[in-house]
Amino acid sequence: MSTCLDLCAHRLTPSKKRCVGRPTPPWYPGIKRSVKLAMVFSSRGSTMPSSSPTPSPGPPPLRLARLMWALMLAVLLYGGFALWADLDQLIPALGKVPLSVVLLACALSSVNYAFRFLRWQLYLGRLDIKVPWRPSLQIFLAGLVMSISPGKVGEVLKSALLRRSYGVPVAHSAPVVFAERLTDLLGLFAIGALGVLTFEFGAGIFVGALAAVLALIGALQSPGLVHAVIEGIGRIPKLSRLKPHLLQAYSSTRTLLSPALLGSTTLLSALSWSLEGLAFWCILDALGAVELSLHKALFVYAISTLLGALSFLPGGLGLTEGSMVGALVLLGLFATSAPALAATYLIRLTTLWFGVGVGALALLTYERRPPADTPSEPNPA
Repeated sequence: MSTCLDLCAHRLTPSKKRCVGRPTPPWYPGIKRSVKLAMVFSSRGSTMPSSSPTPSPGPPPLRLARLMWALMLAVLLYGGFALWADLDQLIPALGKVPLSVVLLACALSSVNYAFRFLRWQLYLGRLDIKVPWRPSLQIFLAGLVMSISPGKVGEVLKSALLRRSYGVPVAHSAPVVFAERLTDLLGLFAIGALGVLTFEFGAGIFVGALAAVLALIGALQSPGLVHAVIEGIGRIPKLSRLKPHLLQAYSSTRTLLSPALLGSTTLLSALSWSLEGLAFWCILDALGAVELSLHKALFVYAISTLLGALSFLPGGLGLTEGSMVGALVLLGLFATSAPALAATYLIRLTTLWFGVGVGALALLTYERRPPADTPSEPNPA
């Protein structure tokens, strides 16, 4: 009886002061949850749950443990490469590159992020996800901190930030991250294609990977096939709850993979990756690479980045660096591995690790901003 009086006296909220020594009735927790739920819905003016999710206060916590593991792996790998290449030759090679060249490489990476942000905005606009451009830029840059995740899939952090700050369902926005990765691959294929034909280096892997990516795009353009797969997943008891989310995600994916949008975003991707290839060329030139050409620099950078991305290693660590050093030596740009490794270290510093630093700073800045006043109401179609 006292519980009922407490509920009435406190506007249907459970009293925080129950009689000491009196056992809690078994039905009390259920009543408590129901009352709280009813108050939430009544405050919204509805008796049914809203279809749009409620934004949570603040972004999800950064998974520092995983980042630290990736950093430790990078230190071990880079240390191993340094010992293999001979520190006595590596350190003087690193010293040959002026600070101005390193800063130029960072600037080119920044312009690369600008083109990729434009692509991000195009995708959000196509899905009718309305976010002011300043927080949208912060969310986009914050995703760079997860560049060291396998295949950059950790950049789905951007979808989590959109969900928590603007109420955008993850199933609606996560396909943007998928489309970004897909067009990144297509852009790298476009850059590396001419080099494969010219140098006849890595042609088998290149053609096989391109065929797999094109096959994936073709499959995603077949609604019957994809819906059949989703229906099959829906029949599995433990996975049936995923069916509506998968259907929504596929609807967004089809929108983002329309031919016109796919072509324009692939062009943006190729342009943005070319800027990082240009930064690589500047570093190679500073190191005195033999018979250097922009064509060679773009090819080596594209093919090495592709191998790292397709390996699904964290940040492509190990495979990207190893293939880059090997390609530079095999193509005759350097006679020994030390300057090739120096070039590899510097380009990874000014692209991958520079991006991780920018992303960490953007995420910290975003955490300090006030919460959004009103959530976005995306069109799930």
